[in-house]
Amino acid sequence: MKHLGLDLRPGIVRLEDPLDADAVVERLAAAGFCAVRVDRAPVFDRETLMHALYQALQLPAWFGFNLDALADALAALEAINGRRWVLVFQDFTVLEDSDPELAETFCEIVDEACALPKAGLVAAVLLAGRT
Repeated sequence: MKHLGLDLRPGIVRLEDPLDADAVVERLAAAGFCAVRVDRAPVFDRETLMHALYQALQLPAWFGFNLDALADALAALEAINGRRWVLVFQDFTVLEDSDPELAETFCEIVDEACALPKAGLVAAVLLAGRT
């Protein structure tokens, strides 16, 4: 899928161009996706990642704020009126620099959720940093 001049393939999409996450969210929404900005506050460890995803996706009360619960929640995401989900991070490098193992595990969870049949999650767009 080509959107915003990028190849929005299922899974992790890394963009090195200095783009604004809110503008990317708006353009993806206009293209028919449920796009959400995840890192409105810095995401630098498991607690901040889980909290940011819980808020951005309005996850259910059963969400357990751990990696297993995250995998379950992303796998359970459903398209809303045919609009599939895209997660957008302004500066994923903050998490990669502070907790590389967690960042890698998160990317693996996203890739797995996007590969499911009838996946509600399309991709996570990881931007290079602040504009």
